[in-house]
Amino acid sequence: MYRIILTDEQRLELDRRAHLRDTAPCVRDRLEMLRLSDSGWSIPRIARHLMQHEQTVRYWIKAFLAGSFDALVDKAHGGKVSALTPQILEAVAAHLRTSQQSFTAAQIADWVAQTHQIAISPSRMRVHLKRARLSYKRSSRSLKHKQKPEEVAAKQVSLETLQKGAMPT
Repeated sequence: MYRIILTDEQRLELDRRAHLRDTAPCVRDRLEMLRLSDSGWSIPRIARHLMQHEQTVRYWIKAFLAGSFDALVDKAHGGKVSALTPQILEAVAAHLRTSQQSFTAAQIADWVAQTHQIAISPSRMRVHLKRARLSYKRSSRSLKHKQKPEEVAAKQVSLETLQKGAMPT
């Protein structure tokens, strides 16, 4: 059976970490597991109280015994690092600011491929643009730019007379 008996300094450190603003909720639960174990609670009782599996509680208590408080923090998740570096994203942002052209994500991905030799799909480019809070210009979905003002004015007059109930001439 695993049981933790904390020193006074460790109890102060536990309280300090539990009250930090940036402590993740899962880490707070792990600190609570330690506090309850220090209070004499058994692993099954702690698991029921925190609605966790006994193996989970046992895992974190063993982790604390092996590595102290630093062992309770989540490890960085693995994964592929993007070839699209912050410097390249800054170059994209500068290109978007200076160009008068309308862009799609596919066009930006093509530009990155030509200028920086990095192949990236348009859907992935959209994700990177959104994460970097970059907005790219899109052409308007309106057809106002194709309308003739004199025809619009004539149709507006016709519409107003129809709304009044009179027949147009």
